[in-house]
Amino acid sequence: PELLRELEKTMALLAFDLDQSNPMVDLLDYSHRQKTAAELNAAILSSQGYPKEPKLPHLIHLLAWSQSKLSEKVNFPIISNFVTAELEDSCQSDDLPDS
Repeated sequence: PELLRELEKTMALLAFDLDQSNPMVDLLDYSHRQKTAAELNAAILSSQGYPKEPKLPHLIHLLAWSQSKLSEKVNFPIISNFVTAELEDSCQSDDLPDS
């Protein structure tokens, strides 16, 4: 019963055309979808006995930070695109000392 109003609003998305004048158009907003997806992911992880926050975003952030700190000391191929794992030389021609 406490979720009936939310269920009715969600079902209305299927039943009615949504234009900008419809009060339920906010349910299709990107930020609302992101919030809903995050809550659903947390509920699934929690139901499976895992922490509510997935580890992957934290690990990617840690990798980016590590590359940044290491590149201050040595030149090495860095991962320039975390989705495709593309490597890039960290030493650019602009970074080389004048000879």
